[in-house]
Amino acid sequence: MATAGGSASIITQVQQGGPSLTTLGDTASEENLTLDLRGTQFLLSRDELLTLPEFVLLSLFPNGLFPDGQVNSFHDEGVHSVDFDPVCLQYMLDFFRQVSSTITSSNSGPDDADAENGASPSSPTNVLQDRAGIIVLREDLDFYVIPPRRDISHPDMISVKRNAGKVLLKQDGIFSGLRRTDDAGTTEQHLIEMLTAGGFNTDDRWGHRAGEPNKAVICSLALARLRTDMRSATGDGKDSTTVGMAQKLLLFWRKPARRCWWEGMDLEGVEGVDGKLKVWIRRVWTLEMSVIGLR
Repeated sequence: MATAGGSASIITQVQQGGPSLTTLGDTASEENLTLDLRGTQFLLSRDELLTLPEFVLLSLFPNGLFPDGQVNSFHDEGVHSVDFDPVCLQYMLDFFRQVSSTITSSNSGPDDADAENGASPSSPTNVLQDRAGIIVLREDLDFYVIPPRRDISHPDMISVKRNAGKVLLKQDGIFSGLRRTDDAGTTEQHLIEMLTAGGFNTDDRWGHRAGEPNKAVICSLALARLRTDMRSATGDGKDSTTVGMAQKLLLFWRKPARRCWWEGMDLEGVEGVDGKLKVWIRRVWTLEMSVIGLR
């Protein structure tokens, strides 16, 4: 598969380490912020906002959540207007809150023991103690329609683009755009193996998929809880390679990685078009890990 930007893959574009943990919950000292997303309002606490993926925060606050460096820079009466899909944000909030509600405290304290031994509490082997990891996978799909005939009018071409977008929306399998070869050892196969080891299934569909208003762009999002059995000893019958693949995902904690590629396809069943419609597609995948936990 041809990729933009050379041979660099989404698997290798990571850095070690990560920031301090953020948590879900409400306290008296939290600031609340009202967001207006295309006419839909959300009242969110600062702590809950900080649990969201990095790409979401950059979309909501391109200048930073607290651009002046002041903790109390937002007030309850202020409304922050953002051009972001409210259904997508609600999907993320519901998923994160559901996962947070299932986290239970453990009486054991391996983090304390590791700290005494000089190990970092943010290392991949320790980070899920009394916490949960969430795999965040986003796809931005730009499509470019080749005119089906030379004499097509501008209004008709706009209609063809909209109808092509409807057909593409129905192609909602997460890995359908990646599965182009069964050869072992390819970047695409490695990525599929890592994601399915971590929490996805090969036949999963995008949790949220929608077109952007007045654009030939489709944004998709899928979330999965990182499987906790990756911390189990390999002696319980689990494949050690699969466990290692899942552990690699923790390297994407607050370190988004991206992969871009182009492909051409012939769409069938596009309203207003006789036969097949030639479309060029540019996909950008963003992979990130979020970690939430108890206070």
